[in-house]
Amino acid sequence: MSEEKKDKAANINDKEVFYTRLSDELDKNNQWPTKYMYKFIVPNDEKIVEEVISFFPENIKINKNYSRSGKYVSISIITNENTSAVIIDRYKSMENIEGLISL
Repeated sequence: MSEEKKDKAANINDKEVFYTRLSDELDKNNQWPTKYMYKFIVPNDEKIVEEVISFFPENIKINKNYSRSGKYVSISIITNENTSAVIIDRYKSMENIEGLISL
């Protein structure tokens, strides 16, 4: 197996371990349904910000804070979620957004 394929396989495995741990923590610390706050940092590009927001229903609370330099924006989104699986699936579906950092 090439080094590149090994790196990709390790990265996929690391993500699955992370999501499994997150799911366990969410289930341990929440009673479902619950309010959940998603937090992201993205480059201050309206297309990217809108792409992040597009993954959520319309009736949500969104807070945006811009970095001092204006280069980045943090986005906090509060939604009602029914299970940890819904949260994990949403994070997974957003993985390919350019410059997205999930907190």
